[in-house]
Amino acid sequence: MSQRLSGVLMHVTSLPNKWGKGDFGPEAYKFVDWLDKTKQSLWQILPLTFPDETGSPYTSLSANAICSDYVSPEKLKEQGYLSDDDWYYLSEHAYNVKEESFRMAYNNWKESKNKNDFETFCKKHEYWLEDAALFMTIHEYFQNTWYDFPVGLRDRHDISLEKWKMNQADAVLQFKFEQFILFSQWTELKQYANDKGIRVIGDIPIFISGDSSDVWAHRDLFKLDEKGYPLVWTGVPPDVFTTTGQLWAQPHYNWQRMKEENYEWWYQRTLVGNIHADILRIDHFRGFCAAYEVEYGAATAEVGEWVDGPRSDVFRVLHERIPVLDIIAEDLGVITPDVTALRQEFNYPGMKILQFAFNSGPGNDFLPDNYDTNDRFVVYTGTHDNDTVRGWYEKATNEEKQFLANYFECNAETVAWKMTEMSLYSSAEWAVTPVQDLFGLDGTARMNLPGTIIDNWIWQLDTFEPSNELTQKFTKLTEESGRAK
Repeated sequence: MSQRLSGVLMHVTSLPNKWGKGDFGPEAYKFVDWLDKTKQSLWQILPLTFPDETGSPYTSLSANAICSDYVSPEKLKEQGYLSDDDWYYLSEHAYNVKEESFRMAYNNWKESKNKNDFETFCKKHEYWLEDAALFMTIHEYFQNTWYDFPVGLRDRHDISLEKWKMNQADAVLQFKFEQFILFSQWTELKQYANDKGIRVIGDIPIFISGDSSDVWAHRDLFKLDEKGYPLVWTGVPPDVFTTTGQLWAQPHYNWQRMKEENYEWWYQRTLVGNIHADILRIDHFRGFCAAYEVEYGAATAEVGEWVDGPRSDVFRVLHERIPVLDIIAEDLGVITPDVTALRQEFNYPGMKILQFAFNSGPGNDFLPDNYDTNDRFVVYTGTHDNDTVRGWYEKATNEEKQFLANYFECNAETVAWKMTEMSLYSSAEWAVTPVQDLFGLDGTARMNLPGTIIDNWIWQLDTFEPSNELTQKFTKLTEESGRAK
């Protein structure tokens, strides 16, 4: 991937969909076709895993399982899991089409004779799939965190687990079947993009929710007390996003124990990550050098301490065991020299955000003028954690707008496109533009506001119909900036 490329950040849930959230169906294929038409090479998404109760895919119930909301009823019919009568019922009478389509597909599949592909899938993913299937079915049944499961299930007593497998065999099997379908639908969609010369950039959050199948099944790999509760929470101190820091309420790893197991959990997680995406953006990369720990139960992240991580050890193991592994290091925030050294040791691209380029003087590291041409970077107008460019501009200080005027003339309606031009013409190796900025949308289209839990992760397009003018303009920019595939 060492060439000038460009692409678009569009999470799957943000695609239009008549059944609810965006999924792996027709609108996703339509979007890929548009990327191909505009000569893009990259499609960036957010984690595909189950989100938490706030909708965040960065605190998932499983590090590997794909959220069932992504299922495409249309693809289920195309794959032969739904009959014409099933489809008529779904289209005319079903209240929750995705849930009903999955249930009907599962019942139809149970009656079929050929289950070889399913069995192969289960064997390939046995490290995490069995634990996830048990955890998710127990979680759904009791509608509680695993800390409140009945003691035998909470503490994974063999007798209790075997009894659950026997009594809830159908629910456990259905979860595995759903994962089989979701992985197959996504693999087909990703292959469709790959065949057009488009690679998918995925996202691996560095930490995992305490209420997850991973922590429930691997307590020794996390800093927990004897009951399984976190000893510390992770987060970041106050920064440009929030004045009280970000408190993620996720447990920290027991890195020494992980090292003793040769980082098997990280290896397995990365194997699945390589199915979810072609290139993995590791969120909060600096956490591998040092992570910020806050006392369990703290109200904010203002008081905490940095604790050393495994540094290069874990990445050496991953590259030794996984022949093809492309990584982008999310190196935003307070970055110490050792983090940059770790990134450069493995030749991972870092990240540059244009919205951060105008809040200080001409020496700002995010200004394209200051990019080190001997280093690797992906430049963004903004990310899922930023406001849209238009929303940012409308809130920008007079000083920021005056500094911006040194580079180009703009107003609220034109600033997003001007910054898109700036990113693609920069010396950064890759340039990725959020779809909101391509359309010049205001702050109501923002995906996430860090430090808050209300109204995030819900933005979705009603329709994806780029005008001919935008299509031609984006194609021309991609070609003239030397980024056309």
